[in-house]
Amino acid sequence: MIVAQVILWLCVVAMFHTYVTYPLSLRFFRRRFAVPPQMPAEAWPRISILIPAYNEERVIGAKIENLLTLDYDPGKMEILIGSDGSTDRTDEIVRRYADARVKLIRLAGRSGKTGVLNRLVEEAKGEILIFSDANVMLDRAALRMLLRHFSDPSVGVTNGGKYIQIPAGAEAVRGEALYGRYENALRTRESEVGGMSGALGSLMAVRKSLYRPYAPGSINDDTVPSIWAVLAGLRNVHDPEAKAFEESGRSISEEFRRRIRIGAGNFQTLFRYPQVLLPRYGLAAYTFFSHKVLRWIFPVLMIGALTANLFLLRFPFYRAALELQAAGYLAALSGWAMDRAGIRVPPFSVLHHFVALNAGLLLGFFVYCRGIRSSAWERTAREETMKDEV
Repeated sequence: MIVAQVILWLCVVAMFHTYVTYPLSLRFFRRRFAVPPQMPAEAWPRISILIPAYNEERVIGAKIENLLTLDYDPGKMEILIGSDGSTDRTDEIVRRYADARVKLIRLAGRSGKTGVLNRLVEEAKGEILIFSDANVMLDRAALRMLLRHFSDPSVGVTNGGKYIQIPAGAEAVRGEALYGRYENALRTRESEVGGMSGALGSLMAVRKSLYRPYAPGSINDDTVPSIWAVLAGLRNVHDPEAKAFEESGRSISEEFRRRIRIGAGNFQTLFRYPQVLLPRYGLAAYTFFSHKVLRWIFPVLMIGALTANLFLLRFPFYRAALELQAAGYLAALSGWAMDRAGIRVPPFSVLHHFVALNAGLLLGFFVYCRGIRSSAWERTAREETMKDEV
């Protein structure tokens, strides 16, 4: 009985910590880093914007147009589009642009997103590498907001704020936008105190000197550069004023499939770089564990709490705790049924969304354990999305 109680409370405390006590704990750390002043015109670095693409004919033109209108010195910017064996009109559309800044690099066969990035970096001439997906549109001032932090030589990686746009008729995933705002606020605070929670692939900048080629079969292309920075003794910065706009999936089932891929990539990253959790990395290790690792193992904690609770039913308190858990899962199941019927009741939909996405993470762990067959991505029903195939 003692063992079951210990397991139950460890799981509960860990789950509570990642969403409640951890964000609150950041208030007790001194705000060490303020937004730097704007750099003089001559100090802005030369940049290479890297866009991996596979069958992106529906969005690649809009993406290039968006990049060409950004507020940044044209003479210090190049745009490298890596077409990973695209079979649609992606290459044709890119070649239409006569602007010298735009360059198409076609890879034969399928290399996967990280393989494409490795190839693009070989061609890049910029001091700073900008990573962004083909379906992500940037605010006109995004590059200046993102790059101003590199005036501090201790900064290795910066990432912009990710702003989720909910497509018409996709009310079931409206929680994604709320979660995105919560994440922007949390990442901003982590950045101010000198922590690290991982960058975002929608808009990320990395010093070229810091870049290390992704290992073959790598899935997670965003968290890894943040880990490189920590291991090199450099800082990660999150700037919500560097705005990147991305459309959410149109259904929870679509987000569920995406979360499986994300889960597999998360565990791959964790087991490749466990040293980042060592106490020697201080606040970076604390933020990475609290914000990332506990979120990744959250479904295991949920199962652990439920299973341990079953061994404690002789105690009234724990019977009530089990009833509370059962009620939560029943509400999530009801949310699934209502979403299927086209009815949205926010509390039930939110629980359904939360449970479903954690189930996706758990399946991602089993995909990782089984072995990742390929890091090449295929399109989802959301036509503007790149999805890694696992």
